[in-house]
Amino acid sequence: MELKKTLSLIEDIEQKNVKIDEILSSLPISSRNELLEEITRDIIEQNSIIKEHGFAKENTCDPESPTQEISSINLLIDNLVSNIQKNPSKKVLYLRLFLERFRDISDQDKNVVILSIKDEDSKGLKEKILSILKVFKLEG
Repeated sequence: MELKKTLSLIEDIEQKNVKIDEILSSLPISSRNELLEEITRDIIEQNSIIKEHGFAKENTCDPESPTQEISSINLLIDNLVSNIQKNPSKKVLYLRLFLERFRDISDQDKNVVILSIKDEDSKGLKEKILSILKVFKLEG
């Protein structure tokens, strides 16, 4: 008798699990990449520092996108150099914001890049950044 009750309970649990699976599969759950894009878009649209210094939503760079053109990367670099020239005390912040656009570069590599660039004169900065992007194969 106890065995029948136990089997009945297990069967009920399995039916409820099937219902839960059906309900969950019908929910509109975004993928990880979609969530990251949405979060990034929200940060860019709502962050006053980014707005103040000209980093706009249309200037974000997704290195995984095959349609990204080298001119947009050049535009980003020009914008970065211009912002650094206007406010050199925030150079590390601008470099970090710029490098955060590239998901393929690890955080350790980003820190190394920042350390190697932070003392660079703004005149040679663009060439240095372009060479770094070539090392990481992110030139367009």
